[in-house]
Amino acid sequence: PKDISKVKLSFPLFAKPVAEGTGKGINAASKITSQKELEWVCRWLLEALRQPVIVETYLPGREFTVGIAGTGKDAVALGVAEVFLGNHAEQNAYSYVNKERCEELVEYRPVDDAEAMKAVEFALAVWHSLGCRDAGRIDLRSDGGALPNFMEVNPLSGLHPIHSDLPILCSLKGIAYHHLIGMIMDSAWKRCNNALGGAS
Repeated sequence: PKDISKVKLSFPLFAKPVAEGTGKGINAASKITSQKELEWVCRWLLEALRQPVIVETYLPGREFTVGIAGTGKDAVALGVAEVFLGNHAEQNAYSYVNKERCEELVEYRPVDDAEAMKAVEFALAVWHSLGCRDAGRIDLRSDGGALPNFMEVNPLSGLHPIHSDLPILCSLKGIAYHHLIGMIMDSAWKRCNNALGGAS
């Protein structure tokens, strides 16, 4: 809690737990516009989730998720989708509630405009830099200048065929679920085979 007063970033800010998934700890209050809100949200997160809190500049632009398959030089983007929050969704963030009720609150649209392609390029660079393997997702959100910023990596993204973002993204791009699983298995097999010196 004593670190809260050391935050010197300009408002609006965004606060989230350091080590959660599926939007846990994120809700409409995660967008912070005052010192009072910052103190309240950070203290709530610290008490509720018992872990450090990340405080960062709020990104007001478009939100993208990029699906990637493969390892190293074999990594390819499976597609990029923009996340649209519906009228009844929690606003300001792709929150836990929005993710859990995505079928009714969220719309995913495949996009291929210049800003989306910047997101894909950046996502692949992040994937390579972090040494990610086989398949996963990179989430990005644009700043006020329409420049995509890295938010988080999902190196073990969910694979529920209907409810998880990576299979949803693939279905939007015409990639069948069994094909996605096949790509993951092929990548893992090649990676493990190479590590064993090509043994069969």
